[in-house]
Amino acid sequence: MPNELLYSLPNAILDEMNVWMPLLSEHLKLHRGGLDITPKQDCIFRNLDIAARQMDYLTSMIVSAGKSGTNAPRELTGIILPQVITVRDIKLFMYQGIEACEILSIIPPEQADHIRRETDRFIGIIGGPKPTREQLGIPGGDKIVLSVPRLMLPDLSENEKFTALVEEIMFFSHINEEHAHITAMSTKPEIQERLAKKAKEFEKLFNENMHKAKAVEEKHRGLERLINETLKLMKDYRAFGMTLVEATQKCALPGHQLNTWPSLFDHVIREGDYFVELLMLGSKHL
Repeated sequence: MPNELLYSLPNAILDEMNVWMPLLSEHLKLHRGGLDITPKQDCIFRNLDIAARQMDYLTSMIVSAGKSGTNAPRELTGIILPQVITVRDIKLFMYQGIEACEILSIIPPEQADHIRRETDRFIGIIGGPKPTREQLGIPGGDKIVLSVPRLMLPDLSENEKFTALVEEIMFFSHINEEHAHITAMSTKPEIQERLAKKAKEFEKLFNENMHKAKAVEEKHRGLERLINETLKLMKDYRAFGMTLVEATQKCALPGHQLNTWPSLFDHVIREGDYFVELLMLGSKHL
């Protein structure tokens, strides 16, 4: 079957929405659950709760659209894109407020910006304004990111495919570097030092992987090897994440839990699974 039938743009966008809309909603819920208990923060809490509920409703529309005609995903984009841009603005507001200490939250500014960057990437993927590399926190300054749905990778030219894959590896290596850092910082002193050490090892490995991707881009060779190394790193990181998912769900860690949300690690694994599937798809069509 031709690529244009297998991976039509509406279905490619629907695939992105199916993965990322629940994750974007969870971002809002993490912000909601991180706020202080003062009256000002309580007002922000209610607004975040409303936004999260709206995202959950839109997600239910996406599920229904998958069972509808071929025009449903395209029509849905016109509804969802403005809402997601609003959610991005909320996340930017949260980041700026936390950074300025005008919003009191247990979420550090870096994590709030992490959440915003993932949303900016999604907006570009589904047809909104494409972010710059600087906006996504990866090397390349004001260069506009290619931003294509992963199912459209087979339809790109050779050079576009190379650029798209390198950008995704840089982006998700940086994202997972931050995931690992958050995990390390969430451990309890003394009783969870082994977990902290392991998380810091992954933080270092993902940082190195991002710089490897930049070197591959500069030399314009070595992408296949980089993909294989990244897949191996992601496999190892997923195994580490799964131990945390199982341990937090059973309260089996020393000290009962980490100092973060138990469901955070499942969230991280789902983002990682998306990235691995993207790489596997891309590597088949190099």
